[in-house]
Amino acid sequence: MQADWPAENILLALLCERPMHGYELAQTVKTDAPLRAIWRIELSEVYFLLRKLLKQGFIVAEAEVPGAGPRRVIYAPTPAGRAALEAWLTTPEKYPRNLRTALLARIYLALRRDPALAVRLVDAQGEQLTEWLARERDRPHEDEIVALVHRFRAAQVEAALVALEELRRVALARARNSLTSDL
Repeated sequence: MQADWPAENILLALLCERPMHGYELAQTVKTDAPLRAIWRIELSEVYFLLRKLLKQGFIVAEAEVPGAGPRRVIYAPTPAGRAALEAWLTTPEKYPRNLRTALLARIYLALRRDPALAVRLVDAQGEQLTEWLARERDRPHEDEIVALVHRFRAAQVEAALVALEELRRVALARARNSLTSDL
């Protein structure tokens, strides 16, 4: 089972980087420019999603931060949560309509984790979109509006393929940099 929304997976990925409390998660998302450009997650949504991830068994309440202020619970991923995140980070987006949000979030979080993982994801997504585009071009449409909608979607997918090539170059450069810094 995977988390349903990209926002859930974003929080899960951040918790896999290091355990945090809800307010800290919200601040991380708010101050991380790429995440903020991809997906906006408000503080109230963070707490809603944390409860959902808890119910799914993807995170656990690990500890409480002592202090006089509001109760702060530190959340950490479970093995099931780590497995769900791994599946999400390695699976191309099925629907072209979700490319701007779900796919960009996946690629960015994969880049943070391991640039080579991001390269593999970009390549898999490119193959899937190329196949989708080939099927779409061969599909006849009797209604002119339906045909126009499908041409519009095809143009978006073509633009996404161009963007994926740029993302691939970024991921490859980061992968090379991480290899040289590890030496």
